[in-house]
Amino acid sequence: MKTMRSLWGKAPFQFELRELPVPDPAPDEVLVRVTACGICGTDLHFLRHNAEWTPLGHEVVGVIAATGARVERWREGDAVIVENHTACGVCAPCKNGRSLYCQNLTSYMDDRAGFADYLRVRQDMVQSYDAQALAPQQAALAEPLTVALDLLQRADPDLNDEVVVFGPGPIGLMVTRLAKLRGARRVFLVGSTRSTPRGQYRLQLGLQMGADVVLSQAEDDVVAVIKGAVPQGVQRVLVTAPPRTLPLAFEIACFGGIIGLIGIEFGAGAAVTFDVNAFHFKKLQLRASHAIPNHYFPIALDLLARRVVDADLLRSHTFPLDDFERAFRTLADSQQATAKVVLTM
Repeated sequence: MKTMRSLWGKAPFQFELRELPVPDPAPDEVLVRVTACGICGTDLHFLRHNAEWTPLGHEVVGVIAATGARVERWREGDAVIVENHTACGVCAPCKNGRSLYCQNLTSYMDDRAGFADYLRVRQDMVQSYDAQALAPQQAALAEPLTVALDLLQRADPDLNDEVVVFGPGPIGLMVTRLAKLRGARRVFLVGSTRSTPRGQYRLQLGLQMGADVVLSQAEDDVVAVIKGAVPQGVQRVLVTAPPRTLPLAFEIACFGGIIGLIGIEFGAGAAVTFDVNAFHFKKLQLRASHAIPNHYFPIALDLLARRVVDADLLRSHTFPLDDFERAFRTLADSQQATAKVVLTM
């Protein structure tokens, strides 16, 4: 029996690299040989909070290794990215043109790891990419870029809007670039601190991604700086940081401002309090993204292939799968200058 590696984890930062049988695809499935997979902040949340063993990895790139009996579109050797959540196409929201709100999503994340040698998925969960234009470790940034695109679409900034982005992680850095491409007048990128190597490195990357001003909540008076530059408040705030950032986002938004949210936290940090009357009288809107099902992969792959969004600038580290623990601990360590970390198989 042919076997494969599959990476699982649980709190507190425990790992199991399991040896599992290589699965056969069902008639409507494909088997993908994984070539690269990025580490997401969600993986770190799992390692800090999940009491049960959880499959890790959902930013998957690979090649088709085998196809089910009814699969006609894909051939062995095709280079593909893998969606981690795909709409069903048949529920009422999907049939009404609102697949964003699909009621019957398909995902492999409950029982299959993306950090693995092989991944078995439904045939419509894979999309092709140009392997001549993108190496696997570059294409692995397509999934987080789709998340950034979804957040941008939800917040929908207008031409010449003043925009604040909270969180200079990979998604926040991508959103910074996308907001400038969308025509933002200025983008203010706000991190938690610049006193650590990671914090300083990511804010510097923010300038390279197009931020006009970079700020640190620990070292700067964020409200004073932004209100000094934009006294009426900013039109859009894009939050890729934990929920505790929201009251600050409400404060710096202008009358009628829109706040887009993709930041999450588990445990006590999931709850925040704010003045609802102030929120209401200011006519603010809070729009959650969540970014599933995975939309916008064709746009993301095109932006990466044309280097409009530079994957090599954002990818700070690449490790082989067998070096998984060092990869995860490097990303989690604030004393390391990291942005995106990718594992290759």
